[in-house]
Amino acid sequence: MKRLFSVIGLTALFAGTFLLSYCNKDTDNNTTNSTNDNSFKVAIVKTDTLAEVYEYYNDLQTALMLEQQDKEADLNARYKSLQTKFLKIQRDVQNRMITQTSAQKKQEQLGLEQQKLQQDQQNYQSDMMDKSQKLTLQILDSIKNYLKIYNKDHHFDMILSSDTLESNILLSEKSMDITPDIIKGLNKRYRNATGKNDENKDK
Repeated sequence: MKRLFSVIGLTALFAGTFLLSYCNKDTDNNTTNSTNDNSFKVAIVKTDTLAEVYEYYNDLQTALMLEQQDKEADLNARYKSLQTKFLKIQRDVQNRMITQTSAQKKQEQLGLEQQKLQQDQQNYQSDMMDKSQKLTLQILDSIKNYLKIYNKDHHFDMILSSDTLESNILLSEKSMDITPDIIKGLNKRYRNATGKNDENKDK
């Protein structure tokens, strides 16, 4: 079975949307900015890059992948067992070890097992899709919350999402890209929250 989730899932959710638009600023900041700087400040976050190196997302994704692998291994083992049983019935009939009537009853029983297995597979796929979607929304919420914190000091009016495959942004100044800052901040916050060592700090 193909993977039911990937980095594409996160970037697709961001594609063409605002990560944080018209960021809320406190009254003092609004007063200061209106007096000293009337420019409209815009920043860009590359979501495909973000998805690749955000440790929280990768950890959640890895856990979901392991769960997926375990379930698929169980389903595959059950399918192989059914196949073996069907083949055994055919051999027994050919070798006249069982009657056609007995073989038919056994095949009907196996047919019920097969239907149950197919239903379990459909339920599993639906469950994994649901968990993948919840994971993506969870990460999106985490990023948006951090951007609000980040923007208290940087005062951007708008932060846009961009990625390599799907983006409405065709050209932008390099200085507008705040992806490295966001990655560093997100990972630092996640490490602090989980007590992880900072051995793999972002450079």
